[in-house]
Amino acid sequence: MSRLRQILGRNLRLARNRLKLSQEVLAGESGVDRTYVSGIERGLRNPSVDLIEKLAGALGVTAADLISDPAPESLRRKPDADSDADTDASG
Repeated sequence: MSRLRQILGRNLRLARNRLKLSQEVLAGESGVDRTYVSGIERGLRNPSVDLIEKLAGALGVTAADLISDPAPESLRRKPDADSDADTDASG
């Protein structure tokens, strides 16, 4: 198994879990089958650059984030909730 496919799979899972998305939802937003997303996360699939770009867009990250090692901190932390709190406080 390719090291880069392992990195992609790990980072894809981290980014998806950060947003609390199921594989099925991510697959639907990216135009692929859920089992294909599962295969990518397990390092078994070799997605095209175009698909990596679609997955990244659906997750709100860059394609480079998905293939970076170590995983960027932005994939590990939860999305900011502070922006919602600021909006509520001003209204």
